[in-house]
Amino acid sequence: MIRPLTNRQRDVATFITDFIKQNSYPPSVREVAEYFQFSVKAAHDHLKALEAKKVIRTTPGSSRSIEIIDEEFLETEEVIEIPVIGTIAAGKPLLSEENTDYMLKVPVSMLKGARATYFALKVRGESMIEEGIFDGDLAIIRKTQSANSGAIVAATVEDGEEGITLKGYYPGEDMIELRPANSAMGPIFTRSCRVHGILQLLIRDFS
Repeated sequence: MIRPLTNRQRDVATFITDFIKQNSYPPSVREVAEYFQFSVKAAHDHLKALEAKKVIRTTPGSSRSIEIIDEEFLETEEVIEIPVIGTIAAGKPLLSEENTDYMLKVPVSMLKGARATYFALKVRGESMIEEGIFDGDLAIIRKTQSANSGAIVAATVEDGEEGITLKGYYPGEDMIELRPANSAMGPIFTRSCRVHGILQLLIRDFS
């Protein structure tokens, strides 16, 4: 039976975790000793104890081989929960509970703006295949009501029955073109459309 960590061993493990996070490499035994102001031998003994308790792993003969293996001390990446929406029911808000199939957890590091609002659409059809967007993909959309020309947007045509669509956005003086990325398909021209957001990320399941 593995004995619980002492307070000092926990402090050492936390220091190693923080050091790796800040420097992208582990501390040496001497750096551990210098931080806690004790001898190199004492630092070595603490590391051996942490290794025996399966908190870290080291490689003999290497000065910077400390690896955290205990999940308690592994850095947990912040995630955002994003609603995955299906078919949009007429008259219901885009992000209403009625339209949400499930919540998808996405690491913040994969998104440009952690404070932005996102939703996900299930891609259906082949209208954007020349942009590498295929049937079955999950399109992560950053919610916004405006977009630059050429952006790939999630939009609804207000004078038609297309429902929500993922297309290239090309506004003109009199008409707005929602352009597919498939040479076999024609664009949608409309005088009025509602932009719901801009494509931020694609997720594809290869299973």
